[in-house]
Amino acid sequence: MNTLYKNILAPATLFVLIMTVLIGCKDDEGSFNDVTVTSVEQFYEPANAKHITLQSAGSTYFEWEKATAADNSIVYYDVLFDKADGDFTNPVYVVSSDNKGTSTGATVTHKTLNKIAMMAGIELAEEGALKWTVRSSRGLNFNLANENRSISVIRINNVDDLEGATLYINGEGSEDGQQVKASGAIGEYDIYTKLEANKPYYFTSSSQRTFMLNPDQTSFKETLDAPEGATVSETGVYHIHLDFGAAAATIEKIDKAEIVVSWTQRRNAFTYKEKGEWEIKDYNVQLAAAPWGFDERYKIVFTMANGSEQHWGQKGPHFDDRPSINRPGYRDMAPTEGGQWGGSQFKFPSELADGNDLDKYTVDATMSLTADKNYTHDFTNVRP
Repeated sequence: MNTLYKNILAPATLFVLIMTVLIGCKDDEGSFNDVTVTSVEQFYEPANAKHITLQSAGSTYFEWEKATAADNSIVYYDVLFDKADGDFTNPVYVVSSDNKGTSTGATVTHKTLNKIAMMAGIELAEEGALKWTVRSSRGLNFNLANENRSISVIRINNVDDLEGATLYINGEGSEDGQQVKASGAIGEYDIYTKLEANKPYYFTSSSQRTFMLNPDQTSFKETLDAPEGATVSETGVYHIHLDFGAAAATIEKIDKAEIVVSWTQRRNAFTYKEKGEWEIKDYNVQLAAAPWGFDERYKIVFTMANGSEQHWGQKGPHFDDRPSINRPGYRDMAPTEGGQWGGSQFKFPSELADGNDLDKYTVDATMSLTADKNYTHDFTNVRP
């Protein structure tokens, strides 16, 4: 009987405890939701109409008088930012105060203020006004401060970096979805791609940001609206470089890309395939006879639409000897000095060099200027 009594009592006791906790929680929640809170009565800083020149590593401190809750419990604060003619019913941006929203001050980085200014329609390097106020809250109850102030900011002349996000080119005029390569310099990106004349292209990141070149074709901006996109006047293969640190852009049309044999200056043009990939089918390797036997040096040369040439050679480390065809990294490419003998030149691999038959081998040559690896080229399908 005692065992039976214990078996009945234990679940009943547990049920009572659970109900007590639930009722207590409900009461706490109800009282939390019903606590009223006062408005902030006074702002301390920044002063009204303060002028702020935004800097990449700077911050501005916003401070105000304490509000109180009816039960003297913790009050939470947010700083609301709006356009100069806004009324805070739909603020441009909201920043919680320091210490997880409980402090009577908020440290706002200039990077954040720059973003807010962009959202308010202030252009890069331009000056504009923002309004700010403070919202105090407790539970579901909140109040706006009795005053608001303005600040005048000059935007940083850059675009916030992607911070590890991936960048793509998109739009009707682009090879939609092609990834843009992060270069060695922080905040700089490059893409070699085909663009269609008079059709829009723009850039999107994996973090849901959108960018487009400005009409001057030398700068770009971030846009929060559906992008209009930039256009080119002539269909072709282009190199686009973006520098987020300076909000700068360059776009160059590539008329042709060629393998140039250094000794003879023989040129063979690549055919563009897609998304940064070129090829030469059935390329006959013709080594040059020289007093010491033969010369196997060559470079890859891009001829731009303005007639200038860009010479590319070994990315490094530099190899002086003739490589094997499978030497890792040997055919990785980087810009180098111009001229017939200038720069860090390539040498055709030993498998394509026969001193007794200088034009013995035919190959397929490919060149990849893509985001997934070093810029490089290769020789495949080797045949005598």
